[in-house]
Amino acid sequence: MSRSLFTPFRRKPPYICPQCLHTRKPLPSPIPRRAFHLSSPREQQSSNLLALLETRGFIHQIAGDRHLLSTLLSRRKLRFYAGVDPTAPSLHLGHLLPLMLLFWLTLHGHQAVSLVGGATARVGDPSGRLTARVQTAAHVRTSDAKAMFAQTEALWRNVRECAARRGWREEEMGAYEVLDNGRWLDELGILDFLQTMGNGMRLGAMLGRDTVRNKMEKGDGMSFAEFTYPLLQAWDWWHMYNTLGVQVQIGGSDQYGNIVAGMDAVRYIAQTHQDADTRARWLDGEGRLNEDLAPMGLTVPLLTTASGEKFGKSAGNAIWLDPRLTSPFDLYGFLLRSSDADVERYLNLFTFLPTDIIASTMSAHNLDPGKRKAQHLLASEVLELVHGRDEALKTRAQHEALRNPTLASFSSPSSSDASQAETSSNEAWIRLPQSLLLGAPSYAHVLFHAGLAPSKSEGARMIAKGGVYVASSEAYANVDNGERQQEVVWTQIKDAKAAVVDTALLNGLLMLRLGKWKVRVIQMVPDDQQGVDAGVASSARTAQG
Repeated sequence: MSRSLFTPFRRKPPYICPQCLHTRKPLPSPIPRRAFHLSSPREQQSSNLLALLETRGFIHQIAGDRHLLSTLLSRRKLRFYAGVDPTAPSLHLGHLLPLMLLFWLTLHGHQAVSLVGGATARVGDPSGRLTARVQTAAHVRTSDAKAMFAQTEALWRNVRECAARRGWREEEMGAYEVLDNGRWLDELGILDFLQTMGNGMRLGAMLGRDTVRNKMEKGDGMSFAEFTYPLLQAWDWWHMYNTLGVQVQIGGSDQYGNIVAGMDAVRYIAQTHQDADTRARWLDGEGRLNEDLAPMGLTVPLLTTASGEKFGKSAGNAIWLDPRLTSPFDLYGFLLRSSDADVERYLNLFTFLPTDIIASTMSAHNLDPGKRKAQHLLASEVLELVHGRDEALKTRAQHEALRNPTLASFSSPSSSDASQAETSSNEAWIRLPQSLLLGAPSYAHVLFHAGLAPSKSEGARMIAKGGVYVASSEAYANVDNGERQQEVVWTQIKDAKAAVVDTALLNGLLMLRLGKWKVRVIQMVPDDQQGVDAGVASSARTAQG
């Protein structure tokens, strides 16, 4: 029966900002409420999602037909996946970009799978490498996979909570799940694997890939295990394509070759599968893969800073999302020192803020760049995604207290339990015994114990390079009340062998700064209290290592 031209249609309910309706509390970021209210629905209901993602800078390459992908995104809900191998106990900041693309897609109703490569981590992805990955013990791999799985689930929960506060409605968001490929690869037999996929993968094409050629010509050669890694990654996709309908893979810029290999493998298996019912699900009447079901891929750009350093690295070290490895305070500080040339791009990539809000923020920022308004907004938004809203608000307050600080703002905490608990929760504060602080032969030793250097020798090198500062005080007049206050000023430590002296202590505190953003406030305590914060100093050293 054909539909009548007069068939009534169901009108969508009007958009109502939950922030305006339910609360008078301030928004988690310094965004005018009305501007936020007016901006959210426009990007939330974008009719051309692919164009929106390209505008924000997410898309580097498209593997497949761009027009078809754009059409399918507007016509029906697709399922995407992005994977990461647990080669460490935590995700780092660089992993966040492909995940942000997944998050954006689900906010527009599409579905997503976050895949943890618990099985493929045993082989190691050779993409972009000239040397083989160091093999880790089985129990370490298992522990890392469990930790990364839990971390990914926590990220998704934070994203949903954050998006709800930004005006997205839960019932309109697409479903997501976190999987470990060990669920199917651990049960995959080598003969089944070779029979199903092996015959369709041509050796000439595999040998011609850049990863293989570079590793064999410029690196330490390629093992058979590394050579088959793209096939295992392709099998992941086939398994999820066949069982979950995952049609699009997302990866970093170095994954384009693996994604194309996966597309070929999925297409081959779908067209040659021995089970007739399986073939019928994917093929048209002529035995070819249905065009609307064709596998496709997206890669995100490789982010580098204005200085050419890979984003998510600090002096070559990863910025971790696990608070035990990189504290929220230090993660905020890392983002806070983003250059003015980079911060607008990062706001588009790592936040859910509408583009017009980002533009207005940059306009305000450019009027007084020294206040780093855009960088504070970036750091607040990323911390809310990674560690939750409460941690983001607390960490922002800690950093704002360190901006143009006065000596009064660093007064020694009282002995009350509440004050001690508050101080201990502030990653900028550490307590060290008097004998260690004043008895240390040099500042390099203090840097190590304060968690600012991974070793004493590295602390000495940092000082020699001119990147370490100690605080002193200087009186100035407060124009508001006429009183004189003590302003904290930073002085570069020039002698790596210099020792801490009493005159460097301000109200019993030693304040050190590494570079432009990493600050530690060290409270000297009597030796009989040295066990109070031993765990704090230990965790700080672990985070730096």
